Amino acid sequence: MPPKVQIQKEKILETALQLLIRDGYEAITIKTVAKELGSSTQPISWTFGNMENFREALAEYALEYANRKMHSDSDDPMEAYGKVGTGYIDMAFDEPNLIRFLRSDEKRLQGSGGLGGSFDDRAKADRQKKLAEQYCCTEEEAGKFMQNIVIYTQGLVSMILSGGLHIGREEAYQLVHEMAEILMQSIMKK
Repeated sequence: MPPKVQIQKEKILETALQLLIRDGYEAITIKTVAKELGSSTQPISWTFGNMENFREALAEYALEYANRKMHSDSDDPMEAYGKVGTGYIDMAFDEPNLIRFLRSDEKRLQGSGGLGGSFDDRAKADRQKKLAEQYCCTEEEAGKFMQNIVIYTQGLVSMILSGGLHIGREEAYQLVHEMAEILMQSIMKK
């Protein structure tokens, strides 16, 4: 019996992620990933056991990748949420297959913290408090602002991905920025 070929789990997942980004989720099979790796299917099967386990691991890996692209270490809550928005818009333009894949399984996406998951509950509450202090509004108003800007950005990305809105990246950034200003002005008028 020939020796087992060892391919690092990370290498398999990275290869599958790049294949997904390039060709879409439908292209992901153990055979296509093995071909990209230049190996047989055995190392993938040995690593993950079955296709369901492989797809689950890929979903987690893809979500971590997306959240790293949207992560900000900024203490400024507006800057941090801006990074999430621009990162999401960038992926809609540069990696639309990734966004489609991540959005195709809402249950798994929510269970894993979702897009923008770099904002765990504690970080979200902290940014909400800082936003309220920065803009002299209540934490409830700051939370509503954060919710509305996420919903607006999600809708914008959906329209870009579906082809219902034909705009460039910079115009998309500008639309989110303008909506953030409108939402913040409505809070500050109260």
